[in-house]
Amino acid sequence: MDFKYRPTNLTYQAIELFCDIGKNPLELLELCQKYSGRIEKICEVIHEYGTSIDNWRVDCPLGFGVKDHCSFLSFFLNLDLGKFEYFTDNFTTLEQIAELFKDWKGIDFNSVIEKQKVVTFS
Repeated sequence: MDFKYRPTNLTYQAIELFCDIGKNPLELLELCQKYSGRIEKICEVIHEYGTSIDNWRVDCPLGFGVKDHCSFLSFFLNLDLGKFEYFTDNFTTLEQIAELFKDWKGIDFNSVIEKQKVVTFS
């Protein structure tokens, strides 16, 4: 099935999985570091998908368009790098996405973001 051309909530399902892992943000950070080689390839697929689809609204509790979902997935997968790729202008900073997930799921990624900024930009 070619998901580029039909609405799907697979991006939302992936976000829910990352939120389950991200309940402990340091655990998600460790997984990103451990699997960084594989994550790079996944990010290439997300980039291809996020840049080639229409931004249809995903039917899910989180809402937003599928391109925003791709931004959220990039955020989760690149948590160890302190950067992410965004596909709309709705969420262009790590802090904006962190605030969304703090409000929505009660997960605070800010400590990990600050830690990675120190590591990345020192």
